Amino acid sequence: MLTLRGLVLLCILFAASVSALDLDKLSKTLKVRYDVVRNGILMYGTVSYYANITLENAGTESIPRDGWALFFCHDTLIQPVYFNASTNQYTGGGLILSGNVTLSHIKGCMFKFEPYNGENYLYHFLPLQPGERRNISFLASNWAVSKFDMFPNFYLANETHTAILQNTKDNDLSYVSPLDDFPKFMRNIPNDAEGVPLTPWERYNGYNFSSKEEVKHKVLPTPLMTETKPGSITIDNTWTIDTNGRPILQGMADYIRSKKSPLTNMKVVNKKDNSPNVIQLSLNPGQKQGPEGYALQITVKPARVLIVGGTLGGLHNGIQTFLSLMATGSTLPVMRVVDRPRFEYRGIQLDVARNFFNKSTVLKLLEIMAMYKLNKLQLNMADEEGWRIEVPGIPELTDIGGRRCHDINETKCLFSQLGSDPSGNGTGSGYYTQKDYIDILRAAKFRNIEIIPSINMANRARAAIVAMNAYSKRTKNYDMALMDVTNAPLYLSDSLYSDNAINPCMPSTYRFLDRIIKTLKAYHKDAGHPLKLFNVGGDDSPRAAWLNSTYCVDLGIVDPDPWMRIKVNYTTNLANLARANGVNLGAYEEFFVAFPTLDPLGGPLTPFSRSRFPKEVEIFVTTRNTQTDTLLKRAFVFANNSYNVILSPSNFMALDHVSEPDSSLPGDYWATRYINISKIHGYAPDNFCCNFRPDKFNYVSTRTDEMENYGCLDDIYCDFPIGKTLVDRIYSNLKGMQTQVWTTKIRSEEHLFQLLMPRLIAFAERAWHKAPWESTYKPRINLRRGFPRPDLKAQEKDLVELLSVIGHKEFDRLADHGIQPFIPPPGARILTINEPAKNGQPAKVRKILQTDRSYPAFTQQVISTQNKWQDIKPATDISSLKMTELKFRARNNDTTKFSKVTTLQVEEPKSLQQRLFDAGYWTPPQQVRGPRTG
Repeated sequence: MLTLRGLVLLCILFAASVSALDLDKLSKTLKVRYDVVRNGILMYGTVSYYANITLENAGTESIPRDGWALFFCHDTLIQPVYFNASTNQYTGGGLILSGNVTLSHIKGCMFKFEPYNGENYLYHFLPLQPGERRNISFLASNWAVSKFDMFPNFYLANETHTAILQNTKDNDLSYVSPLDDFPKFMRNIPNDAEGVPLTPWERYNGYNFSSKEEVKHKVLPTPLMTETKPGSITIDNTWTIDTNGRPILQGMADYIRSKKSPLTNMKVVNKKDNSPNVIQLSLNPGQKQGPEGYALQITVKPARVLIVGGTLGGLHNGIQTFLSLMATGSTLPVMRVVDRPRFEYRGIQLDVARNFFNKSTVLKLLEIMAMYKLNKLQLNMADEEGWRIEVPGIPELTDIGGRRCHDINETKCLFSQLGSDPSGNGTGSGYYTQKDYIDILRAAKFRNIEIIPSINMANRARAAIVAMNAYSKRTKNYDMALMDVTNAPLYLSDSLYSDNAINPCMPSTYRFLDRIIKTLKAYHKDAGHPLKLFNVGGDDSPRAAWLNSTYCVDLGIVDPDPWMRIKVNYTTNLANLARANGVNLGAYEEFFVAFPTLDPLGGPLTPFSRSRFPKEVEIFVTTRNTQTDTLLKRAFVFANNSYNVILSPSNFMALDHVSEPDSSLPGDYWATRYINISKIHGYAPDNFCCNFRPDKFNYVSTRTDEMENYGCLDDIYCDFPIGKTLVDRIYSNLKGMQTQVWTTKIRSEEHLFQLLMPRLIAFAERAWHKAPWESTYKPRINLRRGFPRPDLKAQEKDLVELLSVIGHKEFDRLADHGIQPFIPPPGARILTINEPAKNGQPAKVRKILQTDRSYPAFTQQVISTQNKWQDIKPATDISSLKMTELKFRARNNDTTKFSKVTTLQVEEPKSLQQRLFDAGYWTPPQQVRGPRTG
């Protein structure tokens, strides 16, 4: 007979066995599947989507009813209606979902499922038996139209151990079911036409690409002036490099010698003037093309290549043009190139805080940037999810802020985010040592690239905040604390944190930033690459984060909008700190604009007066919001108010975005559903009114007139005063362009470069070279007439030439660096030709299959009736073919990489509305009939 004591002992032993559960074994048998069921659900005024997470026991033993918890990152808030933002948790501390699990929010994107074993026995989680599946259904905020909206590395954890579910480990997210139907890949039916995957009919462009011979000596970005004459030279290993004996040019010579034969290890010899078979490098500060300009001349008598730059940067640009000419062979035409950049600032913003990319990846990126004459790399090294730069004397910044693992109290690391490995390995963890950073600086300096460190010092600064809290506790020194710990947080940021905003009212905040700037200045000095510009991010902080702070309240601010007054003071203090350290200050546009505000004097087009900031400090504003016609004007308003403006419109230049609406592709879509290369090529940075191309699903016009045409706005909506002085001032303050690469959903070098290339080449083209067709885009001045038609034929011709050079030349050059760009599927269409009766032959109908490719480097393939892939010609008679659909793909030149397979319906294509109607997802609105008369 079992006694009470024996029963208690048995319970204790059972509990012990559960707590010592072999999570590693369980992680191999417990499988997760994520299914998006439907997007576009409106619930209590909140846009949501419906999803299922299925737990499956693929093992031979039951999974116990307790002793484990499942942690995972979810991009949007689950069951938002039941979430209490003031407590950062669900009502009651947890929410029971179907499947009898309790859902709770940890922090940031991290949520937890636990078996429910509470008071209500009806909802207890029962052991999951072998082969059993259990669905957990829920609504989540916004939408999920890409499998990369999900994250890898669901993991199990108990008090002592963690283990990643095996079927969630891969970066390709195979645990996510395909989003292969309209409700899954459209944000809303029927309004999200931009979210529908392209059909072969829609992909077909019919571009007439130039031949390889025609473009082999074309250079990207396009030089200002190229003049070719009859004759040619052939460079071989008998040639030498001449630096005129100047040691400062030895590095440039060595750079050339590091390239492919015949340049490899070419001798450096000082020769007499006009000696033959020489690559002559020269500096001429008096040349007229500016600091980054150059001249390149190839002659036959004598056979020479002369590259002259006004500075080392200009000379390096000239060398890049020479290397581009050599890419398709060592025989070069007699020619002269005179070149200079359109903009002085041609940059990439690379986020290494959300997910870390090591030194080797950055060095590879620097080399690719140099190839296309890009000259600024803004490294975002501190954000919510990571701190990535060593600071002597503050080990917590990298030991804790530079590492993500399963540590809810965050005493050893930041709590796991964005699908990072709970053990602390992988792209969620890592930082640049002092040596790493100096190595990056030296490599950048040689390639004429300025490194701009960015440390987020407003909202999204949680990694620094957590690390400095730990530093203060260890040292008992609060002189560099960043958050008022005496006040309970009463806000929830859009990234689901309640402790990610730096406090600008605390003097310790400025001591911290001063320490960081001085450290970075020292690194830059050691590298011989002076720190010129320091970026502080600038996402707006929640109002409650500042207004609930004792430090801010103690300032006694009397103002129509105290939050805005704090923001003004903060930016002014940071500018003064920049002056004290001899650096310029950069931030996003939100940081310097009086919006959002309760003060009637503010507004979305009201920048802070430039007179508030020291004259000695140049203020660089990166404008990235162009989703409305109002925000489109910000760049020019800032330029007119004496700010230095960097154009970075997200709907053109966010290269973390996918290049087409395909739910299986890695990448994001936070600004617009996709950004293809033609959109980047078509950006006209000088144009006041003609870059308005928002995501049509997100943008809702309040106007009744037709205000968009060719991406242009009516002149009255641009409302810029006319006058040469004003125009000159605005243009003089437009310093350049910058791409954005946020790595929230990028976890591998392969995906990073797949997203960058080849679109980065189109960006480099626009930043360096102004095409004549850009000036043909003009606003409508007379509202009674249509918009002036731009020269679309010239624009398309220019685009086709760009694609031809990329396909014939640049893909091979990128392959030399181990980069394989994204291969889009081919386009296809069917032409029906009705042939009349002739010579006694009856009339007949012929069907011609036409196919094309996105770049001439690729070859179209079709699957044959024998179920084998074979190359297909651009035009094929398929009149006798009985198949109702054809499957296509594209391959690269050496048949090692392939595109996704796409299917062409042989019948005439249907409209999106018809396809939605046929699938039962949409019904046309009923016509309202009036009463009968007569």
